[in-house]
Amino acid sequence: MLEPFIRSQIERRTFPGVSILAAAGERVLYERCFGRRASWPDPEPLDCDTLYDLASLTKPLVTAFLAAHFLERGQWRLEDEARRFLPELRELPVTLGQLLTHSAGLRPWHPFYLYRPLDDPAQAAPLCDAAAPGTRVAYSDVGYILLKHLLEKVSGARFPELASRVIFEPLRLRAAFLGSPPGLQARCAPTEVGNRYEKGLCRIGHGAAAARFRWRCGLIRGETHDANSFYAGGSAGNSGLFASARDLFRLGREFFPAAATLLKAETVALFWRDLTPGLGAGRSLGFQLNSTPRTSAGRALPPAAVGHNGFTGTSLWLEAEGERQWIILSNRVHPRVKKEDFNVVRRRLHRLLRQELQLP
Repeated sequence: MLEPFIRSQIERRTFPGVSILAAAGERVLYERCFGRRASWPDPEPLDCDTLYDLASLTKPLVTAFLAAHFLERGQWRLEDEARRFLPELRELPVTLGQLLTHSAGLRPWHPFYLYRPLDDPAQAAPLCDAAAPGTRVAYSDVGYILLKHLLEKVSGARFPELASRVIFEPLRLRAAFLGSPPGLQARCAPTEVGNRYEKGLCRIGHGAAAARFRWRCGLIRGETHDANSFYAGGSAGNSGLFASARDLFRLGREFFPAAATLLKAETVALFWRDLTPGLGAGRSLGFQLNSTPRTSAGRALPPAAVGHNGFTGTSLWLEAEGERQWIILSNRVHPRVKKEDFNVVRRRLHRLLRQELQLP
């Protein structure tokens, strides 16, 4: 039933194509690609080496991972206030742990790129009004953009360089990059034509600045779809990671305590532990727990599974039993962003994939 469902979604133009990989430990159980890499301006075949803009998967896989790296080295603690490291945030009384678990009370989104100085962390100070810090989970790109600045301040290195040195190079990932993959644009699944979706978001509350802004107009390919990340040089901490399904599988192995090679097992355990009990949603270090209602994994995976989605049409879910990985990669925003709830499709894919593998 999995393949007929995927074919039906391609016909409905939910996405031009999709890459699926399921694994247990080091063994790949299922790996297939369906449909096309691109549908506009010309159709292109999809192959399993395609690179996807993973969008918000950047949050746990890069930003939170680097934060954990510094935790392990004793350079900061989860209870440390962000303004200890960035004095520009003196009006923002939030901790690193709250930023990492989306419990800092920040607004979901802010178009930093419309204002000057570009990507100034001080712009976030008046944005702490979604909830009082530490009182509930409220998903926020802003928090992870601040974390990127914090990581750069503590390390003294640019965010892409830090990610390469700490994560990509030690793992020998050949097709994982922040920002524009050098020389590999042709392998990238394209996303939207222009930033029409974000331009629409900016009409409310940012109309004058948006009217003056020079928006991208052509097909976005090999560039980060998210505008905050694109205009910050490729990644603002909330988005910007490109990878193939195979490299994502290799990176995903680092989040199982017994398989990790870059962090200690006790550090990796933070990616599985509910750090927001009683705050309305289960959040670990960077990931969402499947105990949260109506996740993109749904009842196909146990409540203790952890995962994350990407706006472009991507997701990664990890299951402790058998060290299972569930990878679904699409460019559902190509050539335009649809209004449908894509989590409905994700839940069906997870359920059918599990049935395909005859897992209980």
